[in-house]
Amino acid sequence: MPPTRWDRTYDREATAEANGMAPASDGGFAVVGTAESADGGAASEIWLYKTSAAGELEWQTTFAERGVTEGFDVAAVGDGFVVAGHTHEEGSSEQDAIAVRVDGEGTEQWRRTFNARPGTTDTMRAVTADEQGRFVFAGWTSRFRDAWVVRLTDDRSIDWAETYGPGARNQLHGVVTDSEGGYAAVGETDDTEDDTAGWVIKLDENGTQQFSQQFKKRSDRATNPYDDYNVFRDVAETRNGFVAVGANAFDPQTNDRRGWALEININGGKLWDKRVVSDTYTVLRSVTGGNLEYYVAGETATNGNGDDARGFAANLGIEGETRWQHSYGSGSSEFSAFHLTDGEGMVCVGSTAESAGGNTSGWGLKVGGEAVATATPSPTPSPTPSPTPALDDGSTPTFTPTPTDEPGATDEMAGGDGTTTSAPTPTRSVDPGTATPDGGDDGSGATTTGGSGGGGLSPAVIGVGAVIVALGSAGVFYNRFLGGDGDATGSDGDADGSPPDDTGGGGGDGDGGDDPSGVETSEPDTDGTEEVQAAQTVVENPDDDADDDMPGGFEAADTVVESGSDDATDDEPEK
Repeated sequence: MPPTRWDRTYDREATAEANGMAPASDGGFAVVGTAESADGGAASEIWLYKTSAAGELEWQTTFAERGVTEGFDVAAVGDGFVVAGHTHEEGSSEQDAIAVRVDGEGTEQWRRTFNARPGTTDTMRAVTADEQGRFVFAGWTSRFRDAWVVRLTDDRSIDWAETYGPGARNQLHGVVTDSEGGYAAVGETDDTEDDTAGWVIKLDENGTQQFSQQFKKRSDRATNPYDDYNVFRDVAETRNGFVAVGANAFDPQTNDRRGWALEININGGKLWDKRVVSDTYTVLRSVTGGNLEYYVAGETATNGNGDDARGFAANLGIEGETRWQHSYGSGSSEFSAFHLTDGEGMVCVGSTAESAGGNTSGWGLKVGGEAVATATPSPTPSPTPSPTPALDDGSTPTFTPTPTDEPGATDEMAGGDGTTTSAPTPTRSVDPGTATPDGGDDGSGATTTGGSGGGGLSPAVIGVGAVIVALGSAGVFYNRFLGGDGDATGSDGDADGSPPDDTGGGGGDGDGGDDPSGVETSEPDTDGTEEVQAAQTVVENPDDDADDDMPGGFEAADTVVESGSDDATDDEPEK
């Protein structure tokens, strides 16, 4: 199990939460969230702060446009960062998306608000920067309750803006730039059965839809073959396509949630999917792919009210099997995002409070990797008495000077008004040297101290080449993992790797829908260079084998997408 390297909280005068993060060029991290206004000038404002690689606060600033301004995601670009969020007056349903561009010190370069149409309720929940330095924002608008994607240039001009939506309600929560110059976004949509389906959409460079796929997890209930609630919160590109993470539940009105990870190929066909469960309420909010493995982070709790909520992180194998998983923190805590560091560490950010409903603070924690040195004042040397010189032959006596005290280092942070003040010492929410896992394969908990050796997340992060060298002439490894994509389906195996004491996965085999045969039938009959038919619904097939009640096969069924009417009522989406 990887040790906890550092653990810090970031307090303000009022409640605050961290929602997204991006790596900085100096090895540190920019974190964005929302904070209550300290001066009472606004109800809330975007909160942006920067930490060192060791999690030490370097600067922080805030941005307020209207009475309520909230920040949800941040992306690194060039010499700074860009933030995505929304803003509205208190009590008003008219809400605009907002983008804020800052330099590496947090100084604002520009900002702009934009909407799908005046008077609508619009938001941007995710942002990514492409290789050309353009920013792609993903969210939704109340106009026809569609998903909404906008690309801005670095001079804040709108390149293009498009809406998408196969269902009656469509929302995007995550977006990523792919290696072909296009974009993939994930979220949720209401399907023809009025259930919520996980949704993946692939766009080319100009925002033209290449495929749109919906996924529902097979349930373990006889009354309904599929979970009614399925949502994706984040997406990352992989060697074979994309991996999405989120949660599902048999009934969205209950306090049960089960973490969910699913990989698709470049045409949108399912390769594998797994439940990733710790406690009764487990939600995955962030994902990153390594070499032949994946890392996920989110929240696990006894219920959806935030009681006994903890940050959750896990490492998954190439077909989604759980290699290790831990929960961190206490009271009411959660991870909202993480970044995989070059030193084989996992830096997670989120929010923490003493109890559910209490004032929250920003929270950061590093798992695994090398220990990072923390800047501390230089110790004052103890003076030593000067020796008595020995005089002979008229020589000149010499004396050893008494050392002088060296000044200690001081952390500074920039306030929202541009002034510089002393940075407060971050308070510890949990013991930084101890991580308590959910349990090992034997069902027993284990305590890992920060001072232990090793610390790498997994040998696979080192790289494919190193693994092959280590295995020598083992051609089996090459044929299994590197001999091409092979069968597009991939088998899940017979378990999700969750520890025996997991409580949130229900009965059955713990995976809730993985078929050993792994037959994947949802991939359209095209190759990777052709466009795929848009608006497909992907659900899991009933199983032909009566002894296996949780199959993993998916099939594609065409969905008719009808355009909305301009006279349709613009319902305000959930925040």
